[in-house]
Amino acid sequence: MAFSYIAVICALLCCVRSTILSVDQIPHIIPHEVIGRLTSTSFVLSQPLCYFNNQRQLPCTVNTCEIWSVIASGSGVHQFDTDKVTEASKILSASPYPDAFRGEGQKRYYITKLGVPRDFPCGNLPGIRYFKVGADGNCSTTNCNGILPAGYTVRVKYILIDPVTKMVASESKWSIPIILMTSRNSSSIDVSTWKRSGAMVVITVILSCSMAVLTLLLVAVLLGCVGSVRGRHDITTDPKSFSERGFSTIGIYSQTPGNALRPRLI
Repeated sequence: MAFSYIAVICALLCCVRSTILSVDQIPHIIPHEVIGRLTSTSFVLSQPLCYFNNQRQLPCTVNTCEIWSVIASGSGVHQFDTDKVTEASKILSASPYPDAFRGEGQKRYYITKLGVPRDFPCGNLPGIRYFKVGADGNCSTTNCNGILPAGYTVRVKYILIDPVTKMVASESKWSIPIILMTSRNSSSIDVSTWKRSGAMVVITVILSCSMAVLTLLLVAVLLGCVGSVRGRHDITTDPKSFSERGFSTIGIYSQTPGNALRPRLI
């Protein structure tokens, strides 16, 4: 009898599992270098563009279906894949954000909403389209987009929720593991490097100032030498012109009886 119940439950679970469609898409961190692309508590993903827009046999449309993201760490990946079947109609509240990563025994995943497929169309779109995991900071509501514990390794998938049944209608594949940066305690930072760097800056400034002073002195000496050479050149005159001006002969004519006029040099 017990075996029959188990068989029925398994059959039901298989039926539920078979209704979840899958798309061959994998979420990934955006390839562009932007501020906050990957930090110790958040990261930036490419949007689920065209993930669920062309699927058939969905219980909802591109205007009514809801795209959510699942952010999981460690065992949270397997836990979500189990909960989407065993807690199908309660999946959105099965692992509330504030408690998802607090201590052992938690499900280690949370779910947050992005929009409807119409907001994520197909085709090449202008600009950088992204979704930032952790954009809501230290929030406290069940499905808020809160930050992650520093240094965690997480994986992400996008899911499509039927707004009527609140069950998963379709899903993407899990992303590759995303390793968040590890924040360092300020007491563990080696400040001696900073001190050495500061000393080098002071030495560099002193040497630069000394070189500037020496350069100015050298320029002043050169200007003095040039001025001296110019002064001597102005006082000195051309010997030829000096002799012509100082020792020129002037012809003075005197007349003596019986003789022609002849010049007398003085």
